Amino acid sequence: MTSVEENPFAALLQEGTNSDGVSHKLVEDVLLFTLNKASSLAGLCLADVVVDTSEGMLGEDLVAHALFERLMLAETGQYAAGNASPEALEPRAMCYLRGAFARCERFQAERKTDCSKLLALILNNASTCMRQPDLFAPQSFATQWLEMFEQADEHDTSTQEFLVRVASKVVEEDEPIEALGALKAIFYPLLTELQKLVAKENLITVKKNIFWILGFFVRDKRAAVLGELSDQVFNTFGGEYMDTLLGSLLCISILPKTQTAKYEFFQELSMNQTDYALWGLLSHHQESTFLLVKQLLVLSPETKKKTLQWIANCLDANVSRGHLWSSINLNLEQTVHSTASDAFMTSLSAVLTRLCAPLCLPSLKVLLVDPTYCAVPDKDRHAKGVSLLKAHDETCLLPSEEGEERLTAEKYNFVTEVFYMTHKCFELANRPCIERLTRVMRELQNTQTAYVEVLNSDPNNELTKNLFRMLLEQMQQVLCIRNTLSEPTNDTAMLKFFEASATWLTEVAMLPREIYEQCLDKRDFSPQVFRNLELLSDTPPFVAPYMQSVPESIIDNISAYLNFCRRLTGDQYIHIYFSAHDAFFKMILLFMGSSGLVKNPHLRAKLAEALEFLLPTQIVGSNRETFVTHVFDNHTDRLKVVRSLLNVFVSIEMTGQSVQFEQKFNYRRPMYAIMEFLWTKPEHVQCFRELAIEAEQNMEAIEPPIFLRFINLLINDAIFLLDESLSNLEQIKQLQQAQDNGEWSGLSHNERQQQVSNLQHLGMLARFDNILGRDTINILKLLTTEIKSIFCHNSMVDRIAAMLNYFLLHLVGPRKERFKVKDKKEFEFDPAQTVLEISHIYINLSTDDSFCLAVSQDGRSYSEQLFGYADNILIRIGGGQLIGDMSEFAVKVARMGAQYKEEQELLADAPEEYLDPIISTLMTDPVVLPSSKVTVDRSTIARHLLSDQTDPFNREPLTMDKVKSNEALKLEIEQWIEGRREAARSKS
Repeated sequence: MTSVEENPFAALLQEGTNSDGVSHKLVEDVLLFTLNKASSLAGLCLADVVVDTSEGMLGEDLVAHALFERLMLAETGQYAAGNASPEALEPRAMCYLRGAFARCERFQAERKTDCSKLLALILNNASTCMRQPDLFAPQSFATQWLEMFEQADEHDTSTQEFLVRVASKVVEEDEPIEALGALKAIFYPLLTELQKLVAKENLITVKKNIFWILGFFVRDKRAAVLGELSDQVFNTFGGEYMDTLLGSLLCISILPKTQTAKYEFFQELSMNQTDYALWGLLSHHQESTFLLVKQLLVLSPETKKKTLQWIANCLDANVSRGHLWSSINLNLEQTVHSTASDAFMTSLSAVLTRLCAPLCLPSLKVLLVDPTYCAVPDKDRHAKGVSLLKAHDETCLLPSEEGEERLTAEKYNFVTEVFYMTHKCFELANRPCIERLTRVMRELQNTQTAYVEVLNSDPNNELTKNLFRMLLEQMQQVLCIRNTLSEPTNDTAMLKFFEASATWLTEVAMLPREIYEQCLDKRDFSPQVFRNLELLSDTPPFVAPYMQSVPESIIDNISAYLNFCRRLTGDQYIHIYFSAHDAFFKMILLFMGSSGLVKNPHLRAKLAEALEFLLPTQIVGSNRETFVTHVFDNHTDRLKVVRSLLNVFVSIEMTGQSVQFEQKFNYRRPMYAIMEFLWTKPEHVQCFRELAIEAEQNMEAIEPPIFLRFINLLINDAIFLLDESLSNLEQIKQLQQAQDNGEWSGLSHNERQQQVSNLQHLGMLARFDNILGRDTINILKLLTTEIKSIFCHNSMVDRIAAMLNYFLLHLVGPRKERFKVKDKKEFEFDPAQTVLEISHIYINLSTDDSFCLAVSQDGRSYSEQLFGYADNILIRIGGGQLIGDMSEFAVKVARMGAQYKEEQELLADAPEEYLDPIISTLMTDPVVLPSSKVTVDRSTIARHLLSDQTDPFNREPLTMDKVKSNEALKLEIEQWIEGRREAARSKS
């Protein structure tokens, strides 16, 4: 026994030899060192360092000192006794303590030994290591922890338990801020090292254990403080979020990590447009990232709040991505760090979409989403639990007055937060990618055309090689973007999320007034339950004020998703979920046709495009296979589709710039496809008929009937489109002739290029006008097969007759050669088909005398030879069965024209006051306009008011119900006409 004078630790022996001490044998078994030189332990002997004793029980303080001394040993080998194991010789303090902790736990479980005192000592020393690492320099505890994490596997629970107990001990022994600082000092370098490792990897090379290692920090709620160690820095620029640990994980994708990085996958030109192995890797990686974020969210209220705030700040920093389409031509270097990459954003979107799984069927927690979220002003954000920044600046479905305070709820739940964040992320991530994909596919098409042309003329040219290289790059870009956006697991989650969103939109828009009033009392406006009410009209009877807070982007996102789906071969997953068809169909019907719910006509027009996606027929320009759906046959609200469609058709009428004109026709293209399909369904045809009858009964209503406005616009469109087309074709023919005659050879290179460019531009315009013009005429043909009288109404008949005559004359008359371009197919110009369609419309309406008379009275285009020209064309194009009907029609028109001519000669010298001041014809039903007091014919002003609801003489507002019949003048005109007829009869 060593004396106290020789070794101060001997005093601890004298104090602690009672039964309250720690068994020397247990110390040897757990800590793998002994204080007894005579011990047979194969480990370390610290008798010379601490004290030499053979006591069976050691004082706690002595063991504590001995353990501390053991940790301070730089060279453990010189104290080895017997055949010491690597665990006994372990020089790294934290690794040694973790081994001792594991042995403690094992002895407690297996031997039922009380190791609590030793456990406390181990954790005390581990806490000291964490809080005062300088004592143990030059050891790096960050490196030691990383090695421990890397060596652990799913069967090793002690490493996780050790970490949790050590972190808890640090928090227990220090002030919260100091404790967090101490933990950060150790773990920041570790996490930074991991971030650097991840930043070097791609989807194939990234180590799968990275998520296992990160899981140590977020698996256990007892040490929630560990979840706060991740680098949740709130940066200014969106691109800076990619440099964080979570950001590095999100950057791993099929797409390049940064905007300027090269595309890595699909380098070989192949017919195989999908790579299932890549899809599997992407799905696994995004699922792992999602689980990591989910664990952060459930770890503690504090980490949940910080995680949501990080996502919200990240979305705000990347908000300019939503405007990328307008800055495509900017130098990318300027924006490379200002926003995060497509890879990062689409991965974040995938994570958020997975978080929304409980919002979808079957649990449908989306009904707990509050529609007033975007009404919360900045000053109230924190108090009400709103993480998303600038949510109150969102453009909403209905406008609110300047300075008006919108309704808000008392507090917003997590479901509401994640719903709006996911929509915001899709808007900033997937929609710009879809835009980019569309643009690159267009460029690819142009490159393919150019490549084929050059290849045929000079295959070995340098230009040919450059074009082929460009072709490969563009194809690679298309495949990478498309495969990222259409990865099946994510696509399924997204479809379900948008289905839930469509259900939510319908439910909040149709909330009954009495339920809304109950919501006012509770200050909670979420629908709560699924009511599935039937659509009653184009606008619900009650529209809640909170519709001023529902962002347009929700509808925009659903439309963008459905329109993207039709570019995918087979529409992978939407086939499976028939419930989604019903949800989308009902939502589209409700919002598309109602300006009372959606102010923006552009947005409602996008819904018509989305509705086209649900057609069970092949869509022009789509890659999809035949689509199976029964919504147009079985959905309870299906008979609302015609009215809803006509409402949006009429609402997008715009005048002004050519861009708007082009946009208007782009919007109407899918509407024509839907109408053509609906015409194959008798019950939908009946809906058209009923709207036509309703229109005829309300021709003079304040608001012109929807069907009347619709056919008026159809006629306007047909006139504009066919006129533009013929004008462009005439110019194309002139340019082609000049080129063939060699007139371009004398031009300079720039002038020649300009002419080529003009020819291409005119060709594009002509093609566009011809396609749309053909669709418009086709719809008129379909309508007139079943609906006739409204087209022959006095406010409409002259216009449709003049239109048909005008086009027939140009397409079959003496001057038709002016439009004979080289390759009609290139410009989608099919005059024979148009003549056939026009002939059908003539015959459809030929039973009505007023139409026949109107055809004969069109002084601009009609002549008795007109239908003779048409017969020649019909014979050539196989329309022989129409010739007999057209001949009968021509005879009837000529006869009625002759009768009318006699009548007009009879009434030729009518007094000025009997003539309509706008079109100078004899009035039959004169009316007085209220503000200008001018008298015009009823049919003339009715026609004018269809497209312009003002008095043509002073531009004051005017509706048909305001005009007053001039009965005295009408009687006077009738008497004058009868007098002229009587005089003629007397003469004859």
